[in-house]
Amino acid sequence: MPITYEPPSDCGGSVPIRKRKGDIVQVSKQILVATDLTSRADRPFARAKLLADLWGADRTLLFVSSPKTEVDIDKVEALLTRSYGADAEGCRLAINYGEPPEVIAETASQLGSDLIIVGAARHNNISDFFLGTAVDHIVHHAAAPVLIVKERPQTNYRRILVATDFSDFSARALETALEFFPDATIDLVHNYHVAYEAWLKSDTVAAEMRSDADQELQDFMTGLNLPENEAERVTPRLVEGNLHQSIFAMLDTGDYDLLVLGTHGRSGFAMATIGSRASEMMGWSPVDILMVGKPA
Repeated sequence: MPITYEPPSDCGGSVPIRKRKGDIVQVSKQILVATDLTSRADRPFARAKLLADLWGADRTLLFVSSPKTEVDIDKVEALLTRSYGADAEGCRLAINYGEPPEVIAETASQLGSDLIIVGAARHNNISDFFLGTAVDHIVHHAAAPVLIVKERPQTNYRRILVATDFSDFSARALETALEFFPDATIDLVHNYHVAYEAWLKSDTVAAEMRSDADQELQDFMTGLNLPENEAERVTPRLVEGNLHQSIFAMLDTGDYDLLVLGTHGRSGFAMATIGSRASEMMGWSPVDILMVGKPA
């Protein structure tokens, strides 16, 4: 029997989800890959394959079609095999109709997906939806983290940059990175700014502000109460200056494979940094980005 699910009424209907190999579904991590089923989507597909092999996870490939276009399932499966070859074996295929952001978020919820993978924007096809407000919609309406794949995957993520503003959301971002990528080392970076630096020009004030930021960073790490083996993989770092420039400079060194952001942050002027700027950072980041939103 094919695996099916009931679509929400505003998704425009669905067709069955077909298992590519066998009929038995095992309980494991679930990865949802939004794809246009062409070779242009090979990067998110390849990353999903690496992660599936790492986690022993199931993959579902989701193709979203216009409600005005009836999809030939057999033709889509043939296209899948032609585009991805043997790596498509073991995948499930889901086809649904409607607006891609809404359908992706709703499908992930229905399938209990642990991770949603999308590709970086390209012009004149459905992948245009995968950056900007559409990803914002997915992140804010799906319980699962969203991985935006920009680079051609060569290996598993080995060194990860996690930005923190000491909020619960950035704590969840770090914990998610630790869980998802057990073999990676993580730099936990907090960006601080010396207030009125242009006027004060005081080494004493700058030192005090750095000391305060360092204490907050240490308190944040202590409050996480990480197991020793996980804490050993995390290196806390303080960076002074503009948030965008600091993080971009670190990513531009080529030392990092992945940027992880919590998509909400602390309220208030002083700390409204990471969450409110996450959408901008995912646009210019040269590396893949994992966006971790609020849990359902």
